[in-house]
Amino acid sequence: MNTVPQLAKLTQTNNSKFLSYYPPRLLTLFLLGSLTSFVIDHLLTQNHITEYPKDIPKLIDTAAWIPPTCGASAVLVGSLFPLADYWFMRKPQEFQREWSNVMRCMGGFIGVAYAATKLSWSSNYQVSCTLALISLALWFLFDRTSHGFMMSTLFSSIGTGVMYMLVSNGIYSFTHADFFGVRSWIPCILYSSCVCFGTIGRRLMMVPEEWFEEDDQRKNKEVKTTKFD
Repeated sequence: MNTVPQLAKLTQTNNSKFLSYYPPRLLTLFLLGSLTSFVIDHLLTQNHITEYPKDIPKLIDTAAWIPPTCGASAVLVGSLFPLADYWFMRKPQEFQREWSNVMRCMGGFIGVAYAATKLSWSSNYQVSCTLALISLALWFLFDRTSHGFMMSTLFSSIGTGVMYMLVSNGIYSFTHADFFGVRSWIPCILYSSCVCFGTIGRRLMMVPEEWFEEDDQRKNKEVKTTKFD
C-alpha cells in the first residue's frame, strides 16, 4: 500500500489531528539533531580534526550552518526509518523501542564520536576498523532490520560525499585527511547517527498506528473474502 494516499487521507479526514500529530515529533527530531551536532562538532574542532575559515559565521565554536543542516538530516532519517518499516514489514519495528534503550543508543553514538576524537590511536586505519565494528554493534543492538542496515549505509555514503564536496569548495577542512579529503572513520560516525535517529524516529511513532491497523483490517477482509470464494 502506498503511503502517499494514506497521508492524503489522514490530512483530509482529520486535519487538526494531523497538525497536532506531526509538528511536535518533527520539532523533537530537529532539536535533537541540532543539539547533537553541537556536541559532535565541538569534539571535532576542539581536537583540531576539522577547521573552518576564519570569516565563517559561528554559533559558539560551531559553524552557523551546522545545526540547521544536522537538524534537517535528523528529521529526514527519523521519518524515513519508520516509513521503511511500514513499507517492508507492514508493522512497527518493536525491537528495543523503550526510551531507555533509545537513550542508550544515543549514548553509543556519542561514545563513537568521543572514541574517534579523544582516544589515542596509532593510525586512522585502526580508528576506522574499530569504529566500523562498534557501528555494526549499534545496528545489531538497536535495529536488526535489513532495510535499516541498507539505509544507514546509503545515508552515510551520501553524507560522506556531501562532506567531500564541502571540503572541495573550501567551506571547511579536515586535518590529516586520508579518504577523499575527509578522515576515513567519518562514514562510521554517520552510520551510527543514522541508527541513532532511526531509533528515535521509531520511538516517536512517525508513522501513525492507524496505518498499521488499517493494513491489518484490510488483510483480514481479504482473508475472509478468499475463504468465502
